[in-house]
Amino acid sequence: MFGKRIAFTLAVLAVLGTAGMAAGQAVESRWAFGPMTIDGVAQEWDESTPILDAGSKVEYALRNDGKNLYIIMVFRDPDPKLRSKVYPKSTLDYTGMKIYFATGTKKSKDYGIFFQKKQYTADALIANLEKRGQVLTEAQKAEIRKKDTHIVFTEEIIKPKNAAAVSDPAVETDAPMFRTIEKGRLAVCEFRIPLNRINQLGGIGAEPGQSILLGFEWGGMTAQILRDMMAGRADGSVSAGDRGVSSDSGFGDAESSTEGSGGFGGAGGGVGELNRNPRYKKHSFWIEAKMAIKG
Repeated sequence: MFGKRIAFTLAVLAVLGTAGMAAGQAVESRWAFGPMTIDGVAQEWDESTPILDAGSKVEYALRNDGKNLYIIMVFRDPDPKLRSKVYPKSTLDYTGMKIYFATGTKKSKDYGIFFQKKQYTADALIANLEKRGQVLTEAQKAEIRKKDTHIVFTEEIIKPKNAAAVSDPAVETDAPMFRTIEKGRLAVCEFRIPLNRINQLGGIGAEPGQSILLGFEWGGMTAQILRDMMAGRADGSVSAGDRGVSSDSGFGDAESSTEGSGGFGGAGGGVGELNRNPRYKKHSFWIEAKMAIKG
């Protein structure tokens, strides 16, 4: 159903999505018969019923197998004809998506994954790869330098300061992963989060059939957006919302910031006005999710 319904209007999706989930009801994950391809394409989700988050207007669905939890999220900027004041995509490209998970009964941000799509210059990408311990040949560096910039998907583990994963070479655990595809007002994101925390602090620490809590957080004003907007106003180019992903220089957290904003207020709106703009709204919501059992 997901793949077929992407072309529907936001108004129709709101009606159908709401019907798929009662308030306060746990979200049922569906069993995935085999590993799912994380590529931002919704085709594998055709049998899943989208669930609409009423606050952010984002649609999502869950699947799991014995190793991983898979999440699809569909973001749409509102159709101008519908006059909606909610921008599901918000500043997702700049802030990334934080997904928190807890196996208890209380919401917790102790463990999670910070998923980001970043744009690197060729030299910055080479430096980043080498910093992470990858040895690159001169031929590989030359290949990277054939393009001025590269889009890179990163997954940063959120964990307590001194947390350490239990090591067991007999256990196979996948790494967290995500991909996204954007077209116009539409963005489709797919995420993979390992269920097992053995060998992997990015794991949930849950098993099929278990209930967990999931928290989603994205959007908001950032220093990088302000810098891009200032640059856009200075050279008469595009707005921050059209400039794409965050740069390799970093963009901080998804909280409001005045860094680099000197002199901006006189150009038609200050930081406070931008923070009230729904395009720069910060979104967050939590759900209870019930992992599926192979049946």
